[in-house]
This record gives sequence, C-alpha cells and structure tokens, in this order.
Amino acid sequence: MRRIFPVFALLFGFSAQASPTPLTENDFTVEINNQAITLGQEWDRHLMAALGKQASEDFVGEVPFGDENYKFYRHIYAGFDIYSANIDWQQRGKSIDSYVIGQITLHSPALHTARGVAPGDATQRVIEHYGAGETDNSDGQQWIMYSLERKNIAFDVTGGSVQAINISVEND
Repeated sequence: MRRIFPVFALLFGFSAQASPTPLTENDFTVEINNQAITLGQEWDRHLMAALGKQASEDFVGEVPFGDENYKFYRHIYAGFDIYSANIDWQQRGKSIDSYVIGQITLHSPALHTARGVAPGDATQRVIEHYGAGETDNSDGQQWIMYSLERKNIAFDVTGGSVQAINISVEND
C-alpha cells in the first residue's frame, strides 16, 4: 500500500507538468542582449542602444486600430526585428511622437520566448509549452497563435519547425 501512493503522486506530478499553463504577462517579454524587452514598453534611445547595432530602419505605415491609425516603424537587428508604434499615445497622455514596442519578431535560434521556444525548434515543442492554440494556414505559411487580452504570440511553424516568432499588440 505504501508504494501505491508515491507512484500515484509521481504520475500525478508528471501529468500536472505536461499541461501547459495559460498565457501571462511574462509571455510577452523576451531577453535580448541581456535586456528585457516587453510588448508595450517605451521605445527610446536608451533601449535602442542596449539592443546593439541596428541594421536598418523603415517606416511601415499607418495601421488602423479601431477608429485610430497609428504609425509603425520597423527596426531590423541581426536575428530580430522590433516594431515601434505610437499606439494609444492619447490614452497614455503622451505626445504623438511617443512610441512603444508594438511587435517583437524573433528569427534567430539564439533568441527564445519566456517559455524557452526558439526559431528552429520543432512544432511539437510549441504545443508542449503553450498548448494547441489556434491555427491558421494562409499564403503558404502555417501559424499557431495564442492570445491574452490585447496581446498575441504567434509561431510560424511552416515545414514542421519554428521559422519565426511574432509577439504583438492586437489591432481591433
């Protein structure tokens, strides 16, 4: 009888660990060059400098969010892109030229999500760490997506492995 309880407890423990936990705010933060980068974080010169040398920058355009349009800029670095945007500048009590991080895109296997998933990992690893998620197959790409409030994390799993990871603010 004594052996049954430890074996049952051990099996129950594995079962509880195998079930992915729901998304939390921490899932929208990544570490790049020893710098925590969070969706919605202020985009400023200090953060830009901490991320290293930028390969290029370009204006993406004005993107509609509900009744408003917000300006988006893409900042390209080796292995990742950051999209800055003046999202909700009025509601934040800032000037129209106040920018936050609106999207983080990871391309390098050296970079990973808060749960340890990186480009190059197998699709199964995404499902093990995040659950089944919502899938979308369009334009020759296969995506698995997860959401929390107005934030999304999406994995391009075309070909059975993670090609890129997009962490973004949802536009209405």
